[in-house]
Amino acid sequence: MTDSVTPRTTQSEDRRLRAGAMGTPGLTFAVVAMVGPMAALMGASPLVFMSSGASTPAIYLVSTLLVAVFAVGYLAMTRQMGSASGFISFISQGLGRRAGVAASYVTLITYATFVSGLYGIYAVFVQGAFVQFFGLDIHWAIWALILLAINSVLSYNRVEFSVRLMGVLLILAVVAILVLDIAVIARGGADGVLSFEGFAPTAVFGAGFGLAALFALGSFGGVEATAVFSEEVKDRRTTVPRAMYVSVLVLGIFYIGSTWLIANAVGNDSILDVSNTDPTGFIFTVAGDYVGPLWVQVLNALVVTSFFAVVLGFTNVASRYVFALGRAGILPQIVGRSHPKHQSPHIGSIVVGIAAFVIIGIFAVAGADPFAQLYTWLLAIGTVGVLVLMCASSFATVVYFRRAKDAPRSVWSTVIAPLTAGLGLAAAVILAITNFGLLAGGQGFVEWLWVLLLIAAVAGFIVGSLRRFRDLSFTGID
Repeated sequence: MTDSVTPRTTQSEDRRLRAGAMGTPGLTFAVVAMVGPMAALMGASPLVFMSSGASTPAIYLVSTLLVAVFAVGYLAMTRQMGSASGFISFISQGLGRRAGVAASYVTLITYATFVSGLYGIYAVFVQGAFVQFFGLDIHWAIWALILLAINSVLSYNRVEFSVRLMGVLLILAVVAILVLDIAVIARGGADGVLSFEGFAPTAVFGAGFGLAALFALGSFGGVEATAVFSEEVKDRRTTVPRAMYVSVLVLGIFYIGSTWLIANAVGNDSILDVSNTDPTGFIFTVAGDYVGPLWVQVLNALVVTSFFAVVLGFTNVASRYVFALGRAGILPQIVGRSHPKHQSPHIGSIVVGIAAFVIIGIFAVAGADPFAQLYTWLLAIGTVGVLVLMCASSFATVVYFRRAKDAPRSVWSTVIAPLTAGLGLAAAVILAITNFGLLAGGQGFVEWLWVLLLIAAVAGFIVGSLRRFRDLSFTGID
């Protein structure tokens, strides 16, 4: 006998989200904007360049392929079931109730740290922008709380409001980077001729490959959110798969193409040294050299708006996880109610806002650095959490389809792809944990912050073993 979760196929109106709110374009915009390709390019790609130099675009190519393979099994599960619980529902169906509750607890820690940490880096950029343009030096915590208030209002309302705003911000950010890309192509890079030497296998799988691949994988964090919006799309069996594949393809092309051109702009022989010398500013230097000083100011402004979209996106996803867990009975049932007018997870958004307020407040009162501590520490925890959930979901897919008698059979989508992704992601998790001090930018107790995820998983497993959770259901629609 298995302890797998029995799907719940109907929900009362106050426990359902706004159906049919998004089609493929809307969901794609929401997910890509949440990932924040410009923010990831400016924040993560320098770390990849510092490890792999000119082979950075090839690192992104390998990462894109791994995420695409993961998507195959992930979407096979999405076609079978769909709810705002995303990963949690899949893990429950494949690995059982206890694993599902453990995944619930890990998810709460993961998204609480992600959202709170992102407020830190956003506040740093806004604070710097106002000092530069207006001479106003306002404490970073004030900016974080202002954004928190705005995001709470947006996530409280209909999801369409957030999607439209995120779509506009995404287009502006992508266009800004494409202008830089075109300028590099027009000049032919530092040598006058664009080179593909960074894609050579001998250059890719060097000493820095593992750590570089970890940072590159982190640049795709958020694509899994397609399934979280399953209840709010027009047809989850077609909309979610299309949106996820398009998102992975768009992000992959963006990262591969832009890093390849940046490497050529600096010079393939120089990019490793330049990125290590000036990791936070060399891309802006490239923009100034190839487009002009005005474009540097444009990029500075759009980095701020790009991070705004990222924070809003993660807030929306975190709100839906809280909503789904309230509806399932893991959290108080009141948070599993949707707004009577907007059909949004309004109470979930309030809970997420309160959690972020408390975490930001603790770091602010402690005098912590918003970038080196609030952002870096919490982002590292969130990154490991997402990798763990992706890995568990992949293995759960294999187990689920092995047990399911009536499910469609495809060896590629139900065995080979999810098993391959699971093994690759397991390696990434091990790499992230063994290098956590470097990932979190600290030593001492900082190196052990990942243990919070382990504690959450063990606590969830124990709670999931309690008798009162026997009829637990994470699924909201059939």
